[in-house]
Amino acid sequence: MSNEHATGLEHALAATPDCVPIARFAGTLTDREREHLEICARCQSELALWSEFEQSHPAADEGVTVSWIVAELARVNQPQELMSGGAPRTSFAWLSAPMWRWGAAFATVALVTTGVYLLQDREPTPRELSSAPQTYRTVQLEIRGPVGDLTAAPGAIDWVAPEGAVGYDVEVFEVDRTPVWRTTSSNSHVELPAAVVRQFVPGKAILWEVRARNAANRVIAESGTQRFRVVVAGSSPKG
Repeated sequence: MSNEHATGLEHALAATPDCVPIARFAGTLTDREREHLEICARCQSELALWSEFEQSHPAADEGVTVSWIVAELARVNQPQELMSGGAPRTSFAWLSAPMWRWGAAFATVALVTTGVYLLQDREPTPRELSSAPQTYRTVQLEIRGPVGDLTAAPGAIDWVAPEGAVGYDVEVFEVDRTPVWRTTSSNSHVELPAAVVRQFVPGKAILWEVRARNAANRVIAESGTQRFRVVVAGSSPKG
């Protein structure tokens, strides 16, 4: 659009002293007002907008919203009129029943603005992350036995108690991870039941593991999977 056209459009839509106030569209126009309306593009646009809102039907809760807006605007405006020496009056009488949509628009803007403010105000403050370590690393549990090839079936499992340990989980199983026996202990030594020892037949490999726990029940040391085997009579142990 050229500057000349833009200037012409701005001039055509500019308000003049003869323009019809928008509140007048709610009543009967005078002959002079109707004549002006026929030649004024600005008044024609305002009349079209007025007609669109007048034909709209208010929602059930819009009446209360608009009434509140009118009352608040009148309350804010009243002190200024009193200071100027004029009689208190409401400058928003044009917000009548056919204009519910204007009130709904104002209410929507107010609610959105308030909602954004509340969301920003209630945004949680990021908490400072603690510099203290939050994970526990396990250490290798020092074992005493049984391990390797043995000449006789062992009757106990032994290990060295690490610092801070208050309990232990002990598991014995076959090479395919089939459980043989498990227990818990507060000592760094457990006796194996006779029924378990009888399963340590010559040539059969047996595995076992021990996990040490602290007072918070966290694993702080592990033996890893240990292996032993009772050798067949006449063969030499491999230590």
